[in-house]
Amino acid sequence: MNQYLPLFLIAFCLFFISHSQTISNTSSQHLCLPDQSSALLQLRKEFVDEYDLFDYYNGSYPKMKSWKADSDCCSSWDGVTCDALNGHVIGLDLSNSWLFGPLNSNSTLFRLRHLLKLNLALNNFSSTIPSEFGHLVRLTHLNLSRSFLHGRIPSNFSRLFNLVSLDLSFNFFGYFVGAHYQYKNLKFKRNDLEAFVQNVTYLRELHLDYLDLPWSLPQSLVNLSSLTSLSLSECILLGEFPSDIFLLPKIQAIDASGNNNLTGFLPNFRSGSSLKQLCLSETNFSGELPDAIGNLKSLSYLDLSGTNFLGELSNSIGNLKSLRHLDLSWANFFGELPNSIGNLKSLSHLDLSGANFSGELPNSIGNLKSLSYLDLSRTNFLGELPNSIGNLKSLSYLDLSGANFSGELPNSIGKLESLNALYLGSTKFSGKLPYSIGKLESLNYLKLDSSKFSGEIPPFIGNLSQLTSLSLSSNNFHGQFPSTLENLAKLTSLDLSYNLFSGKVPSSLGNLTQLEELLLSHNDFEGNFPISLTNITKLTLIDISRNQLKGSIPSEIRNLTALESLDLSQNELSGGQFWTFENSSFEGNSGLCGSPLSKKCGNNETPTSKTRQESSIVEGFDWKVVVIGYACGLIIGIVIGYFYTSRRTIWFVRNFGEGQFGL
Repeated sequence: MNQYLPLFLIAFCLFFISHSQTISNTSSQHLCLPDQSSALLQLRKEFVDEYDLFDYYNGSYPKMKSWKADSDCCSSWDGVTCDALNGHVIGLDLSNSWLFGPLNSNSTLFRLRHLLKLNLALNNFSSTIPSEFGHLVRLTHLNLSRSFLHGRIPSNFSRLFNLVSLDLSFNFFGYFVGAHYQYKNLKFKRNDLEAFVQNVTYLRELHLDYLDLPWSLPQSLVNLSSLTSLSLSECILLGEFPSDIFLLPKIQAIDASGNNNLTGFLPNFRSGSSLKQLCLSETNFSGELPDAIGNLKSLSYLDLSGTNFLGELSNSIGNLKSLRHLDLSWANFFGELPNSIGNLKSLSHLDLSGANFSGELPNSIGNLKSLSYLDLSRTNFLGELPNSIGNLKSLSYLDLSGANFSGELPNSIGKLESLNALYLGSTKFSGKLPYSIGKLESLNYLKLDSSKFSGEIPPFIGNLSQLTSLSLSSNNFHGQFPSTLENLAKLTSLDLSYNLFSGKVPSSLGNLTQLEELLLSHNDFEGNFPISLTNITKLTLIDISRNQLKGSIPSEIRNLTALESLDLSQNELSGGQFWTFENSSFEGNSGLCGSPLSKKCGNNETPTSKTRQESSIVEGFDWKVVVIGYACGLIIGIVIGYFYTSRRTIWFVRNFGEGQFGL
């Protein structure tokens, strides 16, 4: 008997577990309490569905549509979570659910007193926040962001002492007063925020972006020892940011950006800090970046753009091995960029535009092989662009416009196989374009305007088949168009103005059927206006002014119905013109005539479209008049003849008697 005892115990345990599971499954069904179900069904009637196609394709949907009176709210209603033991609704997620209508103080929402998590973000309430939210004292998570709320936040929010996360960000209500658009934001009174902060000792996340907080932050924020995320962007904050917030033991993300009058300094960060994201852009933070910035080993996002930080960038910046996004644009840093920048192997976004760094760009920049975005525009870096730039194989965006780089563009630029946009405008680069540019087959935008490039357009330009915008204006390019230019079938904008190009405007341009803007002004093009351009029906702008075009303007130009701007001035065109643009579009062509020009066309010159229309009307009028006149004359003749004959018969009878004729 004893030998079967273990088997018996195992079988009994399996039966007990199975039976318990069955009971559990049975008890988990139909748990929804009648008062909870009734409150939710009534809540559904308080709103109407409002959506647009963007909402639909963005994955949102009206969650309340699944709420049916004959089904259990705990098991089949979208967005509803119940306590498995007692059936109370403890979670309600109606975010992005197309809800439209105000949040009213008598809403049945406030009958759900056991709620722990409530998410109503991304709806359109266009109302104030009812004070009844303060009665939901069990709440741990409350999200009312991006829901067009406005007005004062109720003071009894301080009763929500169990809150772990509060998100009221990006709320405003816009409206028109006459022709003027105005808007109201959510507002937190300073005393109310201070009372709230003192009570919510468990708070981990506080997001109040775009609220009106036009005062200094309460010092009590530094007592939120559990705080992991603080977001206060665009809040009109004043005064000095409490620096001890940066040293909170669990803080991971701080965003105070867009508060232009907010001052502050960075502290000496401790080793082991958990800070991952720090955004202070467009604030009045100042002072030097402390060497201790290198202790932020977990930092992945750092944005100090548009601040008043100054001094040289600490070499310890190279210790931030987790950094993926670094933006120091338009800050007041100066001196050379430390060579340690090349240690940031995880960096994918680097923006130094408008910064005051000087000296040469360190070769170590080529170590940033994860970099996809690099903006060095309007910087003071000197010398040539280092060859190591070609190591950035993941780079998709490179902007060097307005920078002080000089010399020729390095041939290694052609190794940037992933590049989509290359901006080199207003630079001191000179010489010919390297042939390697023809290898950038993913390039969509190439902008080289207002630089010192020279030579002919190399034929490899035709290899850039993905180009949609090409600007080579205001350089020293010369010669004729390469025939390969017609390969750029996706091109929508072509600007070759202010160069030394010569020869005829090639008819092959007519193959660029996606072209919307064509600028060829201030060159030495000659020959006739290419009739093939009239096939590009998407053209909205043509500027071939100040060249040496001859001959007449083809009448087919009237086919360009999308054309909004035409400038053919200062050429040698002749004959009649066929368009109704301003006189300035044609001035400087002594041989042109016709409206709106003051010079009228002679008999042997091509008439304007207006003249042709008038001629057509006159010709049509002549034959119509003849036909109508003939018909009218015939009818009038018959009537008069009849009248005349009838009157003569009566007169004859009266004078000579009826008997004489047997009448």
